[in-house]
Amino acid sequence: MQSLRRIGGRAYLLPGSPNTVIVAGSSGAVVVDPGIGEGRGTAIQEALRGLGLGLEAVVLTHGHSDHLAAAPGLGGPVYAARLCRGLVESSVLRRLVVYGGLVTERLAAMPMVELRVDREVEPGEGLPEGLRSIPLPGHTPGHLGVVDEESRVVAAGDAVLGERVLARFGVPFAADLEGWVRSLERLRELAEEGYTIVPGHGPVARGRRAAAMVEANIAAVEKLRGWVLERLREKPLTLEKLTYMATVSLGSAEPTPRQLMLNRTALASLLAWLEREGLVEPETGEEGVVWRARGQQPR
Repeated sequence: MQSLRRIGGRAYLLPGSPNTVIVAGSSGAVVVDPGIGEGRGTAIQEALRGLGLGLEAVVLTHGHSDHLAAAPGLGGPVYAARLCRGLVESSVLRRLVVYGGLVTERLAAMPMVELRVDREVEPGEGLPEGLRSIPLPGHTPGHLGVVDEESRVVAAGDAVLGERVLARFGVPFAADLEGWVRSLERLRELAEEGYTIVPGHGPVARGRRAAAMVEANIAAVEKLRGWVLERLREKPLTLEKLTYMATVSLGSAEPTPRQLMLNRTALASLLAWLEREGLVEPETGEEGVVWRARGQQPR
């Protein structure tokens, strides 16, 4: 079982994938992203006992199963962004957004946990124990970061990923890659100001190391964007074909049906971004919807 460690001031880390941040407040503890896995809820409860604190609130950066599955056994009010509320409360809506369609529980390979959100949070709104939410949309609509000014710590959720995660998957998952880059730029500013950045998946980083981690995420999106444009300048491709090619070319993860469906969601958002900029356009063919670079002759 992972052990609790202090990462700054009153902020503690319970390592995992995802990481959990626990802020020791004057009236109780705030748990950010309880996480997933057998024994995770027990580990959090033991951490709270070790700190001599009860649970004041659970705050979710977003509504994906791996970040909220351990929450039901903890008790305490659940805080989530207004745009994430549906993802937290409905496993059906969660699967629709993540996979671009309703998949089976077996294919989703995640617990179908559903939580009631007790308090909707608007971006920039205050949270218990003097914490502050910041908007970091992109990975999901309404994704939040949680800032502890006293400890100079930012629980960033999946608004930033560790470099090993980026290298493995090649295609960073985001429902809106364009929005994700803007959120990464916000995190880069915080890193340059000396905040400790806690990613959902990957090592905690501070200062130059944190800035480098954020830059690696931006570079991963730029690489993917350039790769997609190069492929579409060579020939028109369907989203399905483009997804398979990107998965096997850019990362080391096996192209399982689940992985391909996740990557398809991210690439669909990238194509929408490129279309808004006038760089690509869709056309209809025997294969269905085919994407091509603007200026390329229709088939």
